[in-house]
Amino acid sequence: MLFAKLFVSVGVIASTATAFAISRSEPKVPRQGSSGPGDTLQSGWYWVRAVAAPNFHKYLQTKPANTPGTAILDSYTTAGQHNVVDGQLVANTGEGSEPLYLNVEKPTDLTQRTLSTWFNTTENTFGTFEFQGDALTWSTPEIQRQNLAAWLVCADQALFINTGAYAYDTPAGCADQTIHYYNDAHANE
Repeated sequence: MLFAKLFVSVGVIASTATAFAISRSEPKVPRQGSSGPGDTLQSGWYWVRAVAAPNFHKYLQTKPANTPGTAILDSYTTAGQHNVVDGQLVANTGEGSEPLYLNVEKPTDLTQRTLSTWFNTTENTFGTFEFQGDALTWSTPEIQRQNLAAWLVCADQALFINTGAYAYDTPAGCADQTIHYYNDAHANE
C-alpha cells in the first residue's frame, strides 16, 4: 500500500511516497481492546482537527477509539491518526491491525444538505478525499459544492459533510467547521 506524505513549505506542496508493506497473510490484532497507534504521531500519519470554535482543537476519531463507528470530533487525548491514500481517508489502528476508512453516505436525494460519515473496515465508495494545503476536502462529480472543505459537527460531535454553503443556513444543532491536518508529535488542546 502506498502512503503519500505531504509537506507544506512556503506555500508549496510537495508529495513524496513511502511504501509500507502490509502482509495480508499475517494474523491481525482484533480492534476490540486494541490500543491503536499510541499518543505519539507515527511516521506517515497526521492528526486531523478543527481549528475554529466551537470545536477548536477537537480531533477526528471514533468512540471507542480505533473501532468502526461514527466519525466524531472529540478530545486530543483520544485523537486518531490519519492520512489520505489513493483518495481514501485512512485511520491508523495500530501496528498489526487493519486500517479503517472514512465512509460517506450516498443519499438517494443528492441535494441533501448533510452527508453522514463513519469509519469502517471497507473502503469508501462515494467521493474522494484529499488534502488541499492542510485542509481535508471531500468531493464527487455528482455533487457541486461551493467549499470542498466544508464540514458540519452536529449532535454527539458527529461529523458530516456539508454540501451547502459554509456558514449559511447551517442546520439547527450543527456547527460549520473546516478540519485540518496537524503534524506535531503529540495532539494537544
